[in-house]
Amino acid sequence: MDMKELLKKNREYISSDTLDAAAIAAQFVNSETRDHLVIGTVDLPSGQLCVGDPLAYMCVGEASPAMEKTVEPGSYPVELSFVRTAFDSVRICTSRVKLSDKPAVRYELAMADPETAAFKSSDGCFAAFPVDAGMMAFADRRTVESYISWCRKWHSENPEGNHYDDYFAALFAESCERLPAYQREGGDFIEWTVPGEGGRIVMNASGFGDGLYQAFWGYDSEGELCELAVPLIDPADMEEQNLKYLEIWDGVEPCIVTKHINEGGKIAYMCRYETANEESYNGWIFYGFDEDNAYWDDPENFVLYSTHGLADRVPGIIPLLHSPVGTAFFADENGEFVLDEGE
Repeated sequence: MDMKELLKKNREYISSDTLDAAAIAAQFVNSETRDHLVIGTVDLPSGQLCVGDPLAYMCVGEASPAMEKTVEPGSYPVELSFVRTAFDSVRICTSRVKLSDKPAVRYELAMADPETAAFKSSDGCFAAFPVDAGMMAFADRRTVESYISWCRKWHSENPEGNHYDDYFAALFAESCERLPAYQREGGDFIEWTVPGEGGRIVMNASGFGDGLYQAFWGYDSEGELCELAVPLIDPADMEEQNLKYLEIWDGVEPCIVTKHINEGGKIAYMCRYETANEESYNGWIFYGFDEDNAYWDDPENFVLYSTHGLADRVPGIIPLLHSPVGTAFFADENGEFVLDEGE
């Protein structure tokens, strides 16, 4: 499964009108690839939850549906599940507001208040929402109104400004500094209180980014609401992709290539050397055609390169990458790699 196939499967996953309770529960565990964390608290003074893209739509009062069902007014924790892979660092899989400590045993699509529904159909106003800024958020309907007012005021005071670049980006960066193990560079989540108005909103990255996402009510064994969940990524798909990634190469990522190869040239020779510092590169050096000793004697003619990136360009090297130190191969007239049995 390549990234294109992975993204296709993910679109199918987030488009499904059903959500498996056991599969979601299995995301909120600690394992080699999975983790979870309460990232903040959302205030619900009206008891009416809204969900949407906080940077593109919620800030202007568009496409951020309020749930038709209401919950007991109060403050509730927002929890994220994560998947960590060698090929794609860390991603958020599910974002949910926990309304009680009880686990969900079943889910059903949440319905939106028709007045705020992003989409309407003959089947009803499902709580689906678009993402165009790579973020989603949970907030109370009253807090959304305060957020809209704040955003208007901020833009009136900063007519040339961008509310993400010039305001929120620093908050996400601070979040990343506090919890780097759970976020990508630049930050993936914050708890934010509307200045002057109060009311906490929790924002987090939306899986692979832009798309159309859906909210689901979770019910406990007694039939009571216990959470509102938004599935973003199926970690099983990520883990499957990760296994394939590690089968290609599971060592230090950087190899060394000549500038000719870095610029798109073909591989003429490859050799695995013993490395003095295994963290800097993995021992593989790839040489191009029309190069000589004078070219190789200049260290400026070599650059670090992603081993997986090179394998994607030249699949013929994949079966050779786990060859022992001291092994070398040259490309024959057909472009096939042949073991160099010379010294």
